[in-house]
Amino acid sequence: MKTKTKMLRFPKVGRIGLIHERSGLGSANGLMNFDTNLHAEVTRDGKPVQAKEVMSRWSRFWNNIDGRSTSIDLGSGLVTNIGVAALANEAITLASPSGARINTLFLANYHASGTGASAAAATDFKIQTISANGGQTPVAGAQTIDTTSTIAVPKYKTVATISYTGTEAVTEWGLFTNGTLSTTTGTPFTTTSATTFTATGTPFTASSSTVQGLQQQIVIAGTTTVLGLISSNTTSVGTLFNNGTTGWFTQAAQTAGATPGTTEAYSLRPIMWDHKVFSAINVVNGDSIQFTYTLTINSGG
Repeated sequence: MKTKTKMLRFPKVGRIGLIHERSGLGSANGLMNFDTNLHAEVTRDGKPVQAKEVMSRWSRFWNNIDGRSTSIDLGSGLVTNIGVAALANEAITLASPSGARINTLFLANYHASGTGASAAAATDFKIQTISANGGQTPVAGAQTIDTTSTIAVPKYKTVATISYTGTEAVTEWGLFTNGTLSTTTGTPFTTTSATTFTATGTPFTASSSTVQGLQQQIVIAGTTTVLGLISSNTTSVGTLFNNGTTGWFTQAAQTAGATPGTTEAYSLRPIMWDHKVFSAINVVNGDSIQFTYTLTINSGG
């Protein structure tokens, strides 16, 4: 882990050091982890601007951000529960090499931003308050793999630039597996069970060994506050990743939940792999933010 120390001097008291973690999760011996980092660079009138021009003094102070730097280190993101569930579920849902690639990290390449202020949590599955000035439209990133240091520490990187059309305090970012954040295809349900749901009509493209279909998406019930990770689907029926009893999990805690009603409205959403909430980056019309996300997968587990 990388850390930075901020020293404060108090008269007649002395110095107090504040230690701030900049990178992702720590690890104990023998445990694999995901170490994530998010950088942002604001461009205005075609030129990168310094952090002090778009962030308040106290935001920079408490987050150890160099006001003179044009690259703003936002620290670690937070890989979500639904993201790691999708990654684990690949063993069942993975399309054949000749078909559509549905690898979680390959698809987790769509950057979006918002203005929510609550701390990110592993149970998050969507942006809290979606942007109204450009960040609501996910942007596909340029993906690379960096193994220049050692093959044992590969780094997945995706870089995307979001352009803004108005004044906004950007405070959150998410990385998604699809460029459409929400659809209501085939709503409402006509039938539900503990591990399946049936849409109105036949609105879906069926998944197969060569077609993605609804794989790597989640279904959100409209009344019962549950969600499900879709493992496969026909043209009308979705089958859910499940714990042997149910595929419906509460949105708040993501523990086993109730089966939604048979006629509830629903929406389909992509997987949000990672989520970050940070001190406001203040943009105006014409500004853009280049987000650089790095994921290090540590060996030894």
